[in-house]
Amino acid sequence: MPISDASRLPDLRQALRKRRSNLPESIVAENSRLIARQLMPLLQGARRIAGYLAFGNEVTVESVLTECRAAHCKTFVPLVQADHTLLFCPLDENTTIVQNRYGIREPAHDPQACVAPTALDAVLVPLVGFDSQCHRMGMGGGYYDRSFTHRRHVDHSSEPQSIAGNSPLLIGVAHQLQCVDSLVPQWWDVPLDMVVTEERIYRRNSE
Repeated sequence: MPISDASRLPDLRQALRKRRSNLPESIVAENSRLIARQLMPLLQGARRIAGYLAFGNEVTVESVLTECRAAHCKTFVPLVQADHTLLFCPLDENTTIVQNRYGIREPAHDPQACVAPTALDAVLVPLVGFDSQCHRMGMGGGYYDRSFTHRRHVDHSSEPQSIAGNSPLLIGVAHQLQCVDSLVPQWWDVPLDMVVTEERIYRRNSE
């Protein structure tokens, strides 16, 4: 059944977060390994790639970012701003990582070195839930939707053909158990181009 009633979304979000939190560490690690193997071919041609520092039982993508740097790409992770948008901070082996007040890891950063969302080629996006058409349910703060609002004006009627044409390509990363039957997006929601799980790659507007 499509989830279109906004009043039901908090309950669904809570249920999906509980489902993910119940995963054993060994399964999270194995899923992350399988997902990393599928992600690398999707990032061909990208030079500036953003990921995230996993929290809880989110899929870990740090090995992907390390492999990207080995291929001479620049890598970044998000930092929440006062206006609830994201700025992307450089990440490499020498970056000092600290914990913020919520216990979430983030880089000790130089604001002058950070880049805007539009400067990226590809972004690996964490999520709480998704459907087969790559609609995303996040934590509820709207950070990614606000940051990539320009993507609402991109032609979403066909499958994305290249990284260069999507500024940036948005790739959701999730465990398969985070998939739901259907999410009806709100007007402010920015769809993902793809979602990668340990089982398959979902592509927007594919059968």
